[in-house]
Amino acid sequence: MSGSSAFQDDSGTSGGSDELAERLRALRSLTPKSLKELERVTLVSDSSWSRYLAGRGLPPWAAIEALCREAGEDPAELRPLWEAARDRSNRATGEAAAVPDVPDPADAAAPSGRPRRRRLALALASVGVLATAAAGIAAAVHGDERPAAGRVPPAASTPAGAPPAAVTAAPTPPSVPGALRAEAAVPETYRGVIELAARRCTEAEVTPSLLAAMLKAESDFHADLRDPKADEYGIARWTPSVFNAWAVDGDGDGLKDYMDPADAIATMGLFTCWLDQRIKQSGLHSNLPGLIAAAYRTSDKAVIQAGGPPSGTEEHVTAVLRYQKEFAAG
Repeated sequence: MSGSSAFQDDSGTSGGSDELAERLRALRSLTPKSLKELERVTLVSDSSWSRYLAGRGLPPWAAIEALCREAGEDPAELRPLWEAARDRSNRATGEAAAVPDVPDPADAAAPSGRPRRRRLALALASVGVLATAAAGIAAAVHGDERPAAGRVPPAASTPAGAPPAAVTAAPTPPSVPGALRAEAAVPETYRGVIELAARRCTEAEVTPSLLAAMLKAESDFHADLRDPKADEYGIARWTPSVFNAWAVDGDGDGLKDYMDPADAIATMGLFTCWLDQRIKQSGLHSNLPGLIAAAYRTSDKAVIQAGGPPSGTEEHVTAVLRYQKEFAAG
């Protein structure tokens, strides 16, 4: 899987998407928005919408919900059709969720003697390989959000002291596992993008409460965090070169900036979805939230080789799981 949807390849082979695409085109005709305007409200690129409307690829469900809201229609009518298309896609790939077979950089020791952190290790890999990985996971989670070449700005694109752009999303119902409690100590400014980032992933473990817990443990929600020694920045502690390979425009402003909380969180959601799939593909299925948190701090390879959280990550994993329990509804 590299650059094309698991649902239908670029040769035009149908994966059963014609009926869904026809319904999506009808919905789009009910809205006054251009594809570029739809990109801003659905957080799916205009080029991805062009493919989805042509029947090439399966949109994320959250994007269909957003399109239905713009058209004033009930998305519930499309859910069975979307699920059937997703199931056909999964059968076509022979897996419950398509996972890109991307080689992971070696977990070499850093000069200090400590294991390389996941972002630093990946930064040493070819950006082209990582861009392909990002394309593959975007298709696997049914939301092809690949960064366009040259569009990722430096951190300086976020003016000092500027307030982060708010991204709004309907809260996940409390009855859904992993939803955020209304009174959870998660800044309101970030709740919308956390909700959307979690919904983009079809893996059950990637929930709003898990992403919020990871952000709490990584940065305590400090959007202006800068750690030059580790080369990690922003609310999700991204290494710039790695962020650039996976970057998602989380607030629809046309920029992808690791110091912008919306972009950093949306990209974290994409990456954690890939980590979840890689870990499960290896045969590990116990304590997946903890394994995802450990892999985010180190690498998927380190977790798989250790058969659990690698040495040195236990305290971090414990903190993430504690925060997740505090933040989750029910």
